[in-house]
Amino acid sequence: MANPRQRNKAKSSRSHKPSLNAKRRMHQKLRKAPPLKGPEVLQEKWDKKKTVFQNYAALGLLPSIPVPKGASTSRSQRVKLPEVPAEIEAENVKVGFGRIIRDEEGNVIDIIIDEDEQKQGEQIEVDVEKEMGPVEAKTEVVKRLEELAASAAPVKRHSSMSERTWLQQLVDKYGDDTEKMARDRKLNVWQKTEGEIKRMIKKAGGVQLLRK
Repeated sequence: MANPRQRNKAKSSRSHKPSLNAKRRMHQKLRKAPPLKGPEVLQEKWDKKKTVFQNYAALGLLPSIPVPKGASTSRSQRVKLPEVPAEIEAENVKVGFGRIIRDEEGNVIDIIIDEDEQKQGEQIEVDVEKEMGPVEAKTEVVKRLEELAASAAPVKRHSSMSERTWLQQLVDKYGDDTEKMARDRKLNVWQKTEGEIKRMIKKAGGVQLLRK
């Protein structure tokens, strides 16, 4: 029987790095990765040798957050935001919220609560106007994606055959009385509400079309 100490030595000497066979299998899985699904402009400009984060950064699809440039562009690395002075932060307190001021030892010395709703309302309106302003695309990829989004049309939904048959049974029995349709325990097996039945009838073309 082996000595427990010898077993511990054997375990500690093992390497936690992947073996050559494991590395080979990982590379094979990466090569077998499914193709990128999306607009053609993304498929054309997508670099398979880069990570998703690096591709998004190169295509201009990242938000305007300062990221350190260098050998490592990890998402966990971010530039430290500047500290806001206490006076400015106190002025920007939202209505219904407060700000607790503590001393160096952590004791609460003051609580600031802004009750001026008119001032806050005007500030919110100004912020909304600033956010609603158009943002100019920085790369050609973003421009083409915005053009695709602007030209997109809503998808028209159609009722399935089983759903249409069920609605026809309800209409034949109750006409346009959706309240009675919702209360029928035998026909309304899915326990649809009156509002849901109305929307389903509208999607199917209306009561007149279902009666034919």
